[in-house]
Amino acid sequence: MSKIVYILTNQSMPDTIKIGITDNLERRMRELDNTSTPLPFECYYAVEVQDAKVIEKKIHEGLDDSRIRQSREFFNTSPEQAKAILEIAEVMGGKNVTPTEDVVETPQDKQALDSARKKRSKFNFGMINIGPGTILEFAKDTSITCEVVDDTKVKFRGAITSLSASANTILHEMGYDWEQAHGPRFWMHQGKSLRDLRYERE
Repeated sequence: MSKIVYILTNQSMPDTIKIGITDNLERRMRELDNTSTPLPFECYYAVEVQDAKVIEKKIHEGLDDSRIRQSREFFNTSPEQAKAILEIAEVMGGKNVTPTEDVVETPQDKQALDSARKKRSKFNFGMINIGPGTILEFAKDTSITCEVVDDTKVKFRGAITSLSASANTILHEMGYDWEQAHGPRFWMHQGKSLRDLRYERE
């Protein structure tokens, strides 16, 4: 019998993802929303497969260093990294069943989720008091750098671009097959990611 392996994120826990299995994704997400989390969970990626237990175990093993508690399915890692592992299941015949709309109980829940997204949207350097000329380092290889140009753009390899576009370029060169990377997660200033610097100021 096929089951669904899922990756969930939550706006109220920006550094944490949940990975689990279920036979009914929407029901499971609604169950989780009845717990103590301030906001509903969002499904980042989900695949329906025949050998869900095996695949879930492999993902958990692959991310074991990021596991918050051994008895829980929460990991302190990026959803992109988890998806890169789970995508193998889709390639091997699994079915992508990621919801195209938010799974929420009420219009108020949807409004709260949209409001949280809006607050966290569109990073800019002004949020963390970083000005033009600042040199940033790439988290996975600190010898790779870019230079801040204005409030939203950087100069990378001689071209003006965004944090996310430059991060995507580097990650693809490193062999990561991620559709989209969140730039502030991968670029650092003085040893801390721009994402973490932003959270410290909120």
